[in-house]
Amino acid sequence: MNKSRKIELLYKKAKGQSYDASPEEKTELRKYKIAKDEGSFYTTKDNIRDYISAVDHGCQISFYDWCMNNHRADRRRKYSSENEMRKSEQESKYAVGFIGWFTWGVAIYWLFHGSISVMICGLAGAVVSGILHKMARRWVVFTLVLLPATLAVIAFQR
Repeated sequence: MNKSRKIELLYKKAKGQSYDASPEEKTELRKYKIAKDEGSFYTTKDNIRDYISAVDHGCQISFYDWCMNNHRADRRRKYSSENEMRKSEQESKYAVGFIGWFTWGVAIYWLFHGSISVMICGLAGAVVSGILHKMARRWVVFTLVLLPATLAVIAFQR
């Protein structure tokens, strides 16, 4: 399948439109993590073309995360300029770092049974939460709250 056909099919999928693809084409499109009805804020043919190139060169994150990491959106939308997206990203980094400092810090502290200082555990927690946020933004409740809480409870009971 050529690149223009991939762009066309993935664009329709991201917009929530029906698209006619053969089973072979659907198999080939599986590696591109574009959700059905992704929304129109990020979905442009240019963004999809660049995302396809990134995936073909080894990128493994979802389209949404790729757009957020690269500050890409439909420039006709409000708050979609690169500066606005960078500002929003900076604000979310601080929030995620603060929450991760506490939740992941506690989990790491209990996983190591208190053998590492609290300050180092807090800093490690902020780093872990930042990395997980970069890789899976849509899973933020799981990666920032549920996963560290579960790990902390399991470690605390041992």
